[in-house]
Amino acid sequence: MHNSLHSYRGINARSTGKSRARPGLLLVGMSVIVAYFAAPRPLLSQSEHKLQSEGSLLPATTGEPLTIKPLDMQDIDCTVAQWRSTSTKPVLTLICPPSTVFAPLRVLIKLSWMKTEDAPINPEHILAPAGTPTKIRTNKTAALIWLQVDEKGKREPRGTWISFNAVVDVALLSGRPK
Repeated sequence: MHNSLHSYRGINARSTGKSRARPGLLLVGMSVIVAYFAAPRPLLSQSEHKLQSEGSLLPATTGEPLTIKPLDMQDIDCTVAQWRSTSTKPVLTLICPPSTVFAPLRVLIKLSWMKTEDAPINPEHILAPAGTPTKIRTNKTAALIWLQVDEKGKREPRGTWISFNAVVDVALLSGRPK
């Protein structure tokens, strides 16, 4: 009887170890499931509803112009990439800094005016061929770009600061332009 009890205990001990392991795993699994469903949603993933006070780091890509409210800063060298004076809303595209300056990143910025009445009367008199070096500076209301203007169409351009009050697009460029 001692021998059969020992063998009974041996069998029982093995099955008891496995049966104790299964409830332990089941308990751990259930704990994970309960913790997942009981935890507040923002701890586990992004909130489904954005708070109104959250700000966006980048503007929405709707194509709508943005108001410029920069701080006063020093002049930055740039190059004209494109000037479209014939569209209903003229757009000036700049790349800053120019390719002559070593920089790991460059900024492509497209500037215009919020309203058509903010634009110059004759934007076609602004001479800004692609590749022209220029400067950008900002004040608290606008971005000012140093451009050549032929006011009377006499082919006697003079340099002046042109004020832009809307950002149409901004992009970061890596590497050197070709």
